[in-house]
Amino acid sequence: MKLLFENWRKFLLTEKLMLKPGPDGWDKYKELVAQAYEEAPVFDEGAASSFEAIEPFVDKMFKRISSRVDVQFVEEDPYEGPEEMCDDALNNGILKIWKGGTEHQIFDPELNLKLRAVHDYMAHCQRNTDFTMKGEIASYNAHMKTVPPSAAGALFTEVVGQAAFFLDRGYFPPQKIAILEGFDFFNVGEVDPEITGYKLDPERKELVKVGEENEASSIDPEVVELIEDYIRLPIRKMYMRSAGNILVQLNEEYESEVIKEIQNYWRVSSQFKKLQEMGYDVKLISKNEVVGPSSMLITKELL
Repeated sequence: MKLLFENWRKFLLTEKLMLKPGPDGWDKYKELVAQAYEEAPVFDEGAASSFEAIEPFVDKMFKRISSRVDVQFVEEDPYEGPEEMCDDALNNGILKIWKGGTEHQIFDPELNLKLRAVHDYMAHCQRNTDFTMKGEIASYNAHMKTVPPSAAGALFTEVVGQAAFFLDRGYFPPQKIAILEGFDFFNVGEVDPEITGYKLDPERKELVKVGEENEASSIDPEVVELIEDYIRLPIRKMYMRSAGNILVQLNEEYESEVIKEIQNYWRVSSQFKKLQEMGYDVKLISKNEVVGPSSMLITKELL
């Protein structure tokens, strides 16, 4: 995917997310970004200019937030989570920033700390976003509206790359001066199939492995509507086991006796009888029930 920085003004950064929550949505995106960050070089000389382009933005924004809150750089991680941090910043006028881990090949320690303060206050507190992948994406989108286009690649590495790595691996990664190839920095969620091995399905808002785009066959929307009309429990996936034989996998794990009781109520419902008239036999199964390899997926993740 070629990112055309010179066409920056053609891109409209919005809060509309291109992927949905779940294993084939933002979770998969997080895994792909984390892997790309892990495989990226520690220092790529060609990426240095993108990181240098962030510096004027950081200095400008830090001066702005310093007029609103007392930014304090402290030795220990000061907050349990974003709620405590933002409560302190917005209600007490104090924002504490951890001083550790400031080693950076481009930013000096002071600039790195300023960037943390800008990110935490402007992206998380002012916009009320958390530290989940969704929250970090929203934060990144907020920053992207204020930085020059030449800084996009570096900002993606600093915000999305590091957050994805931390959330996926459970520990903070080393700082890297590198551009993560295979990701659209302006339309977050878009990926390059040739580099990542996945492509975006915009209708389902999922990332589909290349070669498996047609894995999910179509199903009569009326069938899904009848099933969902009765089953108010969250549905994970649906499978076609044989002609007209559908498995509905619920998104929770149930004991065998419980799922049996749910199944009994289902089989006496008007929706079940209607589906039988249409030629379908629909069985409900628990999330932890193994689906045989001969069962064909007819819907991707529904949540």
